[in-house]
Amino acid sequence: MIWTVIEYSATLIQCFVSTEFVTRYLGFKNDSYKKYIGFITAFIAQVTATLIMNKITIFEGVAGLIYPGIVVIYGIFFLNGSIFEKIIIACIDNGLKMITGISVLTLISYISPYEVTNLITQQGIERFIVLAMAQSSYFFLTRMILRLQRNNKFALSIMEWIAILSVFITSFAAGVLVFEILITSPNTRQNGFFAVLIMISLILINVLCYYIFVNISAKNKERLQYSLMELRLKEQEKNLVEMKQSYEEIRKIRHDMKNYVECAATLLHNGKDTEAKTYLSTLLENKITFGTQLVLTISDAINAVISSKASLCQRHNIIFHYEITGSVEKIPELDLSILLANLFDNAIEASNRIKNNREINLKIYNERNYLVILINNYIAESVLDKNPHLRTTKKDKLQHGVGSLSIKDIVNKHNGMISFYEKNGIFMLTSG
Repeated sequence: MIWTVIEYSATLIQCFVSTEFVTRYLGFKNDSYKKYIGFITAFIAQVTATLIMNKITIFEGVAGLIYPGIVVIYGIFFLNGSIFEKIIIACIDNGLKMITGISVLTLISYISPYEVTNLITQQGIERFIVLAMAQSSYFFLTRMILRLQRNNKFALSIMEWIAILSVFITSFAAGVLVFEILITSPNTRQNGFFAVLIMISLILINVLCYYIFVNISAKNKERLQYSLMELRLKEQEKNLVEMKQSYEEIRKIRHDMKNYVECAATLLHNGKDTEAKTYLSTLLENKITFGTQLVLTISDAINAVISSKASLCQRHNIIFHYEITGSVEKIPELDLSILLANLFDNAIEASNRIKNNREINLKIYNERNYLVILINNYIAESVLDKNPHLRTTKKDKLQHGVGSLSIKDIVNKHNGMISFYEKNGIFMLTSG
């Protein structure tokens, strides 16, 4: 009876640590009560799978695909991160269980007269030591990884994810093979020595792989930050050009103003009031255009960006509608102005590809503690059907892909969310 309690307790502890490790590593998608339901469900699923596999085989790691599958499904519904991150962390978690379990069994078997099979099946102090050492080692390694991962979100390409995943899968397969050899071969000192050596090598390989994994990610993030800085500089240069154009327009108007006034004064002096009125009306419509100047928020920078893009819409014959009721002071002006500028540029570029329904709608409002930005424009054909992840289709992928990365970077920086969807031929982007 007491050994049943010990075995069940070890299973419960390991499954709880596993679920907690994965959850802390990736983080919940939202703060609703559903996250607790997901955590409990994943924990129970792992416990159930472990208990069932313990009845089928003496080593639950043989069915190594079951546990990563549970973790990945849990991650898809409740946790942050890409599908590759979820697969990687599932493999890391399962690999830690396998490596710690087999390493402890191999080591105890090597330094004691007991065979691996006996250490798993018999009830005694040796079995208790194996359980305690395996659970402690697993807990220690998960804490170490969480400490290394703190404040460090990984940025890797698909091929880099696949390469790292291949190492973990290969290590897992090698560990299972070592275990199978240990339980089917004679328990000799030589076999035990080679088994210990192989397990140490596997541990070192995985540690090295994780180190490379972290360094590649850091370099990728450096390149991404450089690209984002370059984008911000280009955005500022573009704003300076637009401001210069506005200044030149105003300078030209000031230069011609004297002639306009003299002409109107002459008409009035000669009693031609109707002609003077018509002349001034025509002048206002066709000559004196200061561009669109909108005062919509308390931020001069945000007003300048929206006004500049509204003028750009006007020059491209794009109808621009807006409804701004949200308070923008909680987000830094620089971040919000860059975000809006990129959203506008994408919408204007898309509108320029169509002949009819050239229209952009902008809504900014507050919902709970979030500032919601909704911008939409008409499209000729579905964008998401052909390109669901909105990857750039242009030849210069680095430069043209950075705009979308900048949008996502700013949204993530302020713990926000972004979504794309289509309805009735309209492409909509929402961030908050």
